[in-house]
Amino acid sequence: MQSISTITTVVPVVDDTEIPRQLRKLAERDENLMSYAHSGSSLASIVAIAGPEFVTFVTFVDTLTRDPETIK
Repeated sequence: MQSISTITTVVPVVDDTEIPRQLRKLAERDENLMSYAHSGSSLASIVAIAGPEFVTFVTFVDTLTRDPETIK
């Protein structure tokens, strides 16, 4: 049976002075996705949900699938 997982990452929408913080969150998301990929998961969908009026945060919900024969 296929396994389904989700990763949720909240990325702050920031001004120019806090861009390193935003980039750290995006790098964290990338590392999580790579970890799942190395274990045999495939990215099935990405949903980006903006916060109120696009001013506070964006939430990424990544859905991954993995077939039983790829489980390590």
